[in-house]
Amino acid sequence: MTTTMENILAEVKSILPIIGLVIGAYILVLWIATLIWTYRDIHSRTEDFLLQALAVSLVFFFNFAGWAIYLILRPRETLIEKYERELEEEYMRRDIEDEHVCPTCQRGIQPDFILCPYCQTSLRHHCYQCKRVIDLTWPVCPYCATPAGAHSAASQPFYQEETEMLMS
Repeated sequence: MTTTMENILAEVKSILPIIGLVIGAYILVLWIATLIWTYRDIHSRTEDFLLQALAVSLVFFFNFAGWAIYLILRPRETLIEKYERELEEEYMRRDIEDEHVCPTCQRGIQPDFILCPYCQTSLRHHCYQCKRVIDLTWPVCPYCATPAGAHSAASQPFYQEETEMLMS
């Protein structure tokens, strides 16, 4: 029994260096992969070379503990996410500040335009009763209280003149 136990221990002793080598190689590959991942991640989050070098050095010298610290301290958003957020903010700011844009082509227009000069979208029309320019979305003329869809026979010639002016 002791000889079989000694044989088993001898075999384990001969396998231990191989197991240690495999585990060591696995840890080394994992550490190198963590270094590469950290470089790619910090490179996508900032253009500052000093911060990139600091992040990679942290993982290089402190291994997985450095990687955990990096994960806590890294910038929240990537450069692409930051760019997209800034574009969205700029678009929203433009929508708030510049209310005079064509709803179809989004180009700037004057507040008194009846027709978009770029895409010819109808923006406003004349009231059939008082002949003042009103917005297409208004259900009633605010100047004379005429419903927007109401035509009378008397206002028909003016409407035809307006259409002819817009066409030319």
